[in-house]
Amino acid sequence: MGTTMMMRWMPMTAVLMVAAPALAQAPAAATTPSASTAMTPAKMPPGYLAGKPPVDILKLLPAPPAAGSAQDIADRTAYAASAKGIGGADWKAATAEINPTSPEFMAALSCAVGTKLSLQATPATMAMVARAGVDLIGPMTVAKQHYARPRPFTTDKGQACDPVAADGVGARLGWSYPSGHSGIGWLWALVLSDAAPARAPAIRSFGQATGDLRIACRVHWLSDVENGRILATTVYQRIAAEPEYQADRERAAAELAKAPRLDCAGR
Repeated sequence: MGTTMMMRWMPMTAVLMVAAPALAQAPAAATTPSASTAMTPAKMPPGYLAGKPPVDILKLLPAPPAAGSAQDIADRTAYAASAKGIGGADWKAATAEINPTSPEFMAALSCAVGTKLSLQATPATMAMVARAGVDLIGPMTVAKQHYARPRPFTTDKGQACDPVAADGVGARLGWSYPSGHSGIGWLWALVLSDAAPARAPAIRSFGQATGDLRIACRVHWLSDVENGRILATTVYQRIAAEPEYQADRERAAAELAKAPRLDCAGR
């Protein structure tokens, strides 16, 4: 994974992973650990699948489409078509939500759940999504490094909404397949729907949009996004059977049921 992408994901995953055990039991006023402390791998708590066979990503997902295949043509067609959206509403939304730690990203997720999500306000919920994320990031990184698929703007050229893509190289964004944003967005949608089933349609819509916006941003191929969701679904199916996840889900559900409602009507 590229340096820039690691910097974007570390605050949302590493900080939360370090905070997760304490947050699940701490009062709302607990202090968030600093990024420098949180990024120490030895201090990261395990995901729900720790000590169990990991998702075998190279067996789960096919290799990226071969040149000239039907899926390759579909990918390139979708990328070419996305040029029409440059500067449009989805382009602007994708630009605002590039960083998963940005206020815009968290605001959109909070609106989907129907309450403001934060380490202070909803610690049990944030701990749950963080631990789930640990189980996805490992296999996702294996696939990215194994297949080393270039980003679309590096092969088919064209503008992308991510400022890091401006040089046309894409190295700092890392490899393209599968999409990390698509995977983490869909995984979080699945676990949050478990904790707040009444909000499931809105939450899953957010999860779907997280991947779709990466296509609108022109930093991912269509198949990157689709296979990111397949990985997320597989990880979810695995962790959903784990007693620790089930206990965390119940804590998150109780927390969200008591949380103040968030009015996003004007958003």
